[in-house]
Amino acid sequence: MNYYKTLDGEVFNLDELTKQQKLIYSEVKSFYDINPDWNQFSNVWTDRLREAFAGVDPRTVVEEPIFEICQDLDSRLGVRQGYMREPDYRDLLADIISRHFKSRYQFCKEMGIDEGYLSAVLARKKHMSIEKLQEILDKLDHRIVFVEKVGATR
Repeated sequence: MNYYKTLDGEVFNLDELTKQQKLIYSEVKSFYDINPDWNQFSNVWTDRLREAFAGVDPRTVVEEPIFEICQDLDSRLGVRQGYMREPDYRDLLADIISRHFKSRYQFCKEMGIDEGYLSAVLARKKHMSIEKLQEILDKLDHRIVFVEKVGATR
């Protein structure tokens, strides 16, 4: 079996992609492997998906594994070329908050944390202790996962 693991640890079984999506993956991954300019890469994969999913509602396309894989390759290339940084726990926490709560206020109220503290953490001015983060994640039925950094050699 062939798997693809994203920067945030999500795993996709490449064998389960449709024939068309396997072809797209092969083309996009081959292009990624030559380390093209990040902007050029972004244009190529989005154009390729637009062509493959012509007439399909874009809201459903973004839920396709091939979209998430291509987007992850895009992020990896952006990190490698210095256009962006790897996500950290604060990015992932902000994503959880936006997906599961109407507002940061609601999140803070339900988790029992100060809004100003959360704001400072998400703005990278403070860190949240691992104990506090674990407490929050337990309440949200999430867990901490360790993933290898982009370009790690170990």
